[in-house]
Amino acid sequence: MSNFILQSAEKKIVITDLTDPIVESTEGKEIGPAYDFEDYRKKVNRYVEENGNFIAIYKLKNNIPLSEGDYKELERVLTFELGSKEDYEREYGDTPFGLLIRKIAKLDHEAAMMAFSKYINDESLNQKQIAFLNKIINHVEQNGYMEDVSELLKPPFDKPISFVKIFDKEQRTDIINSINKIKENATRIIA
Repeated sequence: MSNFILQSAEKKIVITDLTDPIVESTEGKEIGPAYDFEDYRKKVNRYVEENGNFIAIYKLKNNIPLSEGDYKELERVLTFELGSKEDYEREYGDTPFGLLIRKIAKLDHEAAMMAFSKYINDESLNQKQIAFLNKIINHVEQNGYMEDVSELLKPPFDKPISFVKIFDKEQRTDIINSINKIKENATRIIA
């Protein structure tokens, strides 16, 4: 059994005299709700996961552009029902609503395949080109879209053969247009 002996240091007593003047006083006025500490991001994620059949979310998952009514309803949910406009801006900055929902909900596999069906059905593509297209399809499925087509020049797309070397100029242009259209469909409002 061990014994510990604690030696006390000499304590200094500090006396303070603080005053707290009343600057303003209001009675009988209802105080607004304080910030909801449930994480706004968690609320948004949960809403998207639980409401996959909500028309705007369904359209975004399936690469269908939103109507103005869909957009307004999505805006209402994100900036009124789940939180405020300030909550949205604090958490997501100026990210468009459609891109945010697409990133959370992902892109449906069939919708991704349909976006690249021209190339998938092209019998002139070789195995390496098909494998490269599958990397692109997997990326847009998992991320909802490709932020910038310059990603095609970075890992994992740069190995074993780069985008520039594997496709000719016309094919590259078509593939880039398809990638951009997927992103555009998450932000474009149709009449």
